Amino acid sequence: MSYKHLLFGLFLFIGAVSTAQDQGEFTQLFDKDGEKVEFDALIDDIQDAQIILFGELHGVAATHNMEQKLAQKLFETRGDRLILGGEMWEFDQQIIVNEYVSGLITDKQFINDGRLWPNFSRDYQAFIDVARNNNLPFVATNIPRRYASVVYYEGPDKLLEFEKATQKLLPKLPFTFDEDLPIYAEIADQVGGHGTKYLAAAQAIKDATMAMYILNNTKKKNTFLHIHGEYHSKEFQGIYNYIAQEKSKWKVVSISCVMQKDIEKLEDDNLSRANYIFAVKEQPEKADNDSVEEHNPHK
Repeated sequence: MSYKHLLFGLFLFIGAVSTAQDQGEFTQLFDKDGEKVEFDALIDDIQDAQIILFGELHGVAATHNMEQKLAQKLFETRGDRLILGGEMWEFDQQIIVNEYVSGLITDKQFINDGRLWPNFSRDYQAFIDVARNNNLPFVATNIPRRYASVVYYEGPDKLLEFEKATQKLLPKLPFTFDEDLPIYAEIADQVGGHGTKYLAAAQAIKDATMAMYILNNTKKKNTFLHIHGEYHSKEFQGIYNYIAQEKSKWKVVSISCVMQKDIEKLEDDNLSRANYIFAVKEQPEKADNDSVEEHNPHK
């Protein structure tokens, strides 16, 4: 089985890169213009950002290793001003996330009761443990799947039927979004018509919710490193767009992860995809036979 990578709200299959193949000749960091960048230069640039949006490739070990590396290095430079969080945790999981990060519950309890992605131990534990080991806040930002599912099947106006206490936890209702943004305008075409007419709305409300919880937990003095699927912030759209609308004067840095056959040069299609592009060399071998399933908005 191959790893499942969410693109345009549905599952596509991508090859995974083994943990041993995440450095040197197998990865390369570029700026938006395609110039090669050293890791230390990246840190120098982003450590004064209020928000860093890291768009990963789900199940690709090199991108998960980079997430942990960024978090650890930013802690060294930003200390307790650093905040971590990610798409992989929904906002109603915040209590158990707090219990885990505070050391009040064990790894086993967190895994058993936390509604975690099946690849948590392999791909995300090292990231959240930077917060756990250094007494940093960790924010669960994503919309719970049940609400995204309601939007996917019945449209965003259905959320108006939920009680007021629930509505206050969601982006402003009635929920609207810019249907002309390329990532939303293209979405039906990209999935080949497999999906309801509300597919783009389900994607947009995920982006809006993540942006909302990032902003609700960030002050100007902070640096929030947020991880999510690359599609949620590529080309300065999605989460990035929602944040920019609210905090146009903040420094928001996006990092996109891409796969290329040759990583010596950034492919034209990947130029200007983000402030920085982390290219991973495609490999024919799979890391193992496990499957990675992201929370599809209509499942």
